[in-house]
Amino acid sequence: MTAEEIAVKLENHTHEIGSLKHRMNAAEEASRALNRLATAMEVMVTKQEAMGDSVDRLTGKVEALEAKPGKRWDGLLDKALLVLCGAFVAWLASGAPGL
Repeated sequence: MTAEEIAVKLENHTHEIGSLKHRMNAAEEASRALNRLATAMEVMVTKQEAMGDSVDRLTGKVEALEAKPGKRWDGLLDKALLVLCGAFVAWLASGAPGL
């Protein structure tokens, strides 16, 4: 092999090494971007799980608030029935005028 052939091969190898370095740098940057994306996804999943727990707690509170007027109405009806029954018993105890 002549010195000129060696110089040409050396130049080709130098060019290939430069190209490989460039490709390696691009691959490393893509890997870093992928790692950042994976980390961001982990954070997002954690926050989404926490948000789901909050929604579950809020759903329970809303259901309790929706049930409250019904409980009040039931309590009011119970008390009204007790008053009517008490009045009827008092009417009977007083000798039931008209009977």
